[in-house]
Amino acid sequence: MPDEEKIDFTLFLNEYLNDARDGFQRGNDALLALEKDRSRTDKLDDIGRVFHTLKSSSSMLGFDNIANLAHSAEDLLGRMKKGETPVTQETIDLLFEIIDALERMVKERGERKSLDFVGAYGNTPLQIVELKKKIGEMGSIPENKGTVPNLPPLNLPLAKGGTKGGVTVPFIEKIDTIRVKMVLLDVLFNQVGELIITKNRLDTLLHGTESKELKEILAVMERTINAMQENVSASRMVPVDEIFQKFPRMVRDLAREQDKEIDLVVEGREIELDKSVLDAISEPLIHLLRNAVGHGIEPAGEREAMGKGKSGVIRLLARRAENHILVNVEDDGCGIDLERMKEVAVRKGFVKPEDEGSLSDKDVMNMLFSPGFSSVEDVTGLSGRGIGLNVVRTAAREMGGTVEVATEKGKGTRFFLTLPLTTAIVQTLMVEVSDHVFAIPSDIVLETMRVGVREIKEIADRKVFVRGEEVIPFIALNDVLGIVHKKSDEFKVVVIHRGDRLIGLGVDGVVGQMENIVKPLDPIAQKFRGFSGGTIMGDGRVALLLDIPALFGFEAIREERYQI
Repeated sequence: MPDEEKIDFTLFLNEYLNDARDGFQRGNDALLALEKDRSRTDKLDDIGRVFHTLKSSSSMLGFDNIANLAHSAEDLLGRMKKGETPVTQETIDLLFEIIDALERMVKERGERKSLDFVGAYGNTPLQIVELKKKIGEMGSIPENKGTVPNLPPLNLPLAKGGTKGGVTVPFIEKIDTIRVKMVLLDVLFNQVGELIITKNRLDTLLHGTESKELKEILAVMERTINAMQENVSASRMVPVDEIFQKFPRMVRDLAREQDKEIDLVVEGREIELDKSVLDAISEPLIHLLRNAVGHGIEPAGEREAMGKGKSGVIRLLARRAENHILVNVEDDGCGIDLERMKEVAVRKGFVKPEDEGSLSDKDVMNMLFSPGFSSVEDVTGLSGRGIGLNVVRTAAREMGGTVEVATEKGKGTRFFLTLPLTTAIVQTLMVEVSDHVFAIPSDIVLETMRVGVREIKEIADRKVFVRGEEVIPFIALNDVLGIVHKKSDEFKVVVIHRGDRLIGLGVDGVVGQMENIVKPLDPIAQKFRGFSGGTIMGDGRVALLLDIPALFGFEAIREERYQI
C-alpha cells in the first residue's frame, strides 16, 4: 500500500479499548453462568467469540502478545467443546485467570495511548508463558497452534461505494450515536445551572412588572432553559448496569476466598441514573456487598445446621421512585446480633460500661456507621477496619441521600440507599427563619399549613400538633439552628414525610417553590451537620439546602422486621 494510503491505526485505539472492555464483561458473565451450571456448554461459544474478536483486533494493531494469549485460550475452549478437556472448576478458574490477564494487558495498552509496543510487550511477559503452560497442562496443544497464525497482509479500503465517471464515490454510513467525554457534559450541565441562577435573578428584578412583552420574553426564556436542562440531564443518564455488571464476578471471587457458596441476584439493571451519582455510589455498593459476604452470609456448614440452604443469597435491587432511586443490598444470612454489638461497643470504648443497658436498638444501629466500629477482631483483606459502613453513610449524605438498615438475627439484613437521580439541579421549597432563607428538597414536602402557637401541645417532653386525625411531632427550625425568630402567634409549618413518618417543621415564612442549582459545601463546612449544599437566590443571597434526614435523625434504622 502506498505511503499516502497507509491507515493510521491509532485512530482505532479508543474503539479497540471500548470493544475489549465490553468483551471482557461478556466473557465474565458467560463464565459465571457456566460455573453455576456446567451443562451450559453453549456459554463456551460466547466466551470463544470474545477471545476470537480480541485476537483479530489485537493482531491488526500489532499487539501480538495479547493476540497470542487470546489464540491459546481459543485452543483451550476448542478442546473443551470437543470434550477433550472437561469443564471443571480448574478449567473455569484458568479461563477467569486468562481474562484477568488480558484485561490488564489491554488496560496497559490504553494507558500508553500509543501503538508503540516496545518495552512491556517487546518480549513475551512471564505471565503469558505461565498461562500458556497451564493451558498446555489441560491438554496437548498442536505444535502449530502455540502462536498467532500468519495473517495475510491488510489491504483495507479507504472508502466503500460505487463509481461515477471513473471517480470513486464513497459510501458514508450514517452514525446516530457518538461518544462524548464526561467532562464536556459536566461543563454543559454547569452552564445550564448558571442560566437557571440568572433566570431566577431576572424573575426577582422584574417581579411585579406590568410589561406584557417582558413577561412573554421571560416565559419563553424559562421554557427554553427548562428544555435545555432536561436534554442535558437526559444525556447524562446511564443504566445502573454500568456498575452492577461488575459485581457478580466480584462477589464470586470474594465468596471463594471465604470458602462460602453465594448466589448474587441483580434486579433493576435498566434503571437510569445521572453518571455522577452512579460513579459516587460505586464504592458504597462495593462496601455493602463485601459486608454481606464477610459478615452476613454464613459458611455452608453453618447454614445447613440452621436448616438453611447451603448457598446464601445476596440481592442487589434498584428501582425508581419519583425523583429518587432506591437501591437495596440484602442477604439471607445471620443478621445483626444487637446484643453482641452492645458488648463490642463497650469493649472498644464507644460507650461507657454503665451506659450499655440504656442503649436502644436505634443507638446500636447508628453506631455501626461510626468510623472505626467493627465486630471483627482481626483485620483481614475483607473486613475489620471499621470504615465500610461509614463510607456508605458519608457518600449517601454528600449526594443528598440516606442509608437505612433493617435486620433480624438469624434471618438476614437489608440496607436501603435512597439517592437523588441527579445532585446538581433540585426542586426546592424556600423557607424563612428571621432574615435567613433555607431550601428544603420539594420531594419530601407533603404540604404547608398554618398552625397557631396555642395548637402546639407538649406530650412526654415532645411538642406535637394535630392534623386531621394524626398527631404530628413539631420542631421549630429556629430552635434547631439557634436562630431568634420573629415573634408571632402562629407558625408556618412544613409537613415533611419520610416513608410513613411525618414531622412538622415550624418556620417564619414560606417563600415558594424554586428550581435551584445546588453547589456542594467546601470540606470545612461539610463538618456542620444538617446542610448538604448551597444555592444563590435571585436577589444574590446564599441559601443553604437543609439535610433533613441528618438534621432530625430520619435515617439509620427502619422500624420494620426483616423479610425475605
